[in-house]
Amino acid sequence: MVVEALLGSALIQNRRRMLPRPRRKDSAKISSKNTTESEEVIPPQTQAEEKDQSPSQSQGKGQVQEVKNETDILIENPNRIEPHRHHGVFLSRSRFDAIQLLTRNTSSSTDDYGEQRIVSEFRGKRCEFRAWSPFQSKLAAGIMGGAIDLHLKSGSKVLYLGAGFGRSVSHISDIVGESGMVYAVEQGPWAGRQLTALSSHRPNIVPVIEDATMPYKYRLEVPACIDIIFSDLPQADQARSLMLNARHFLVPGGYFVVYLHVANGNGVITSKEAFDPAKELLREHQLEPIEQVLLEPYKPGYALVVGVSTRKEVTS
Repeated sequence: MVVEALLGSALIQNRRRMLPRPRRKDSAKISSKNTTESEEVIPPQTQAEEKDQSPSQSQGKGQVQEVKNETDILIENPNRIEPHRHHGVFLSRSRFDAIQLLTRNTSSSTDDYGEQRIVSEFRGKRCEFRAWSPFQSKLAAGIMGGAIDLHLKSGSKVLYLGAGFGRSVSHISDIVGESGMVYAVEQGPWAGRQLTALSSHRPNIVPVIEDATMPYKYRLEVPACIDIIFSDLPQADQARSLMLNARHFLVPGGYFVVYLHVANGNGVITSKEAFDPAKELLREHQLEPIEQVLLEPYKPGYALVVGVSTRKEVTS
């Protein structure tokens, strides 16, 4: 009898152990089937730490960081910005020693022609710069090619013949600043819309929608006090158009920059002597070349020629 009682007691205890234990009220609430949404609870201290953490700390030091605004993307540049020998032009060198040309942005727009915007520290100030590609601008190609002096400075009055969509014009606008002026001459309604839009947020750009070979048509729009003329016209019109515009608008002793082209279909690098006939034609029009830079490899077959007007002021 005693043995049977002991066995019965053991069986009862084993059955109790096999029965499921009741869950605690807290755990039942968390795992309730009636819950339709789950929220991650973050301690207040963790939230404050995440809010104070800067993007550069989260992405790691020395990395390029994108700062997304409402209308554009600015690139945080960790590389050092240094001034170029040309006024208003800057350089950015990466750790691989790659060089990028920049101008300091003076536009109120978030985008001029789709160029990259770069934000970086420069001389203790946070500045915005605009990338200037030598593959998209002959003037930038000339700077990368080693042009010594473009005679551009703050406050310069510039006449640009053959402004196109205004890429080079927009960077010249940065260089000459608010005290300077850029008169952009281009023919055709497609250029008019682009240049007009550009001038709407760059007050120092004046679009002139006329034929650059006929300067008398816009003589009332451009003052006769131009310091430097840029000419990017078809080669058949270059020398004559540059001469006519120089006589109308360029100050005595003023400078010019012209882009000369020699057809080269065999892929051989163009020699400097190939541009001698075009330079001699400029001399006949009282435009003396003083510097020549080949635009290889950015613009094959082109050369940038800087010169000075030798026409003397007519006195009565």
